[in-house]
Amino acid sequence: MKTPKSLLLLALLAGAPVVAFAADPTVPVKTIIEVAAGNWSETSPTANDVFDKERLGQFFSADFAKTYREASKHPAYDPPEGETTGSPFDYDPIAGGQEGCAFENIRVEDDGEGQVTALFNNRKCLGDDPAYKEDTVLIFHVVEEQGRAVIDDMYRVEDGQSGKSLKDELKEIAAQ
Repeated sequence: MKTPKSLLLLALLAGAPVVAFAADPTVPVKTIIEVAAGNWSETSPTANDVFDKERLGQFFSADFAKTYREASKHPAYDPPEGETTGSPFDYDPIAGGQEGCAFENIRVEDDGEGQVTALFNNRKCLGDDPAYKEDTVLIFHVVEEQGRAVIDDMYRVEDGQSGKSLKDELKEIAAQ
């Protein structure tokens, strides 16, 4: 008795090892940096909230999103009439302040083990001080949830050292 070729192929595929592809941890970081960079563009700045409802659900962990939502109940500025929440930050946590320049020389690097580093310069236009020529460096902790890479926390590098956790800052705001 002859076995149809399609049956043989199916049998071979059923016994084949499954190759799992881990989610690319740089994708959510690149997306968030791109949104923030657009907000600081010299030619046509946007006004996109890095932490809007859609991005919180797509690019951030469930724990980070929950923490952000709790902190947003304590907005840094009075929310629009009829709103009860708003940004808990009185600065741009990606750009690192209320003043800055267009993002230049953006690089996003997968450091392994769930750590992704974003580097860019966004202070050159502020003057000739050597500090303005240095890169802004952010370290993102990325985890996998439901088969996709999401940001669980972020740390600003200050004086060569990892600074305060953004999620911890949100927890402090929520505790007010």
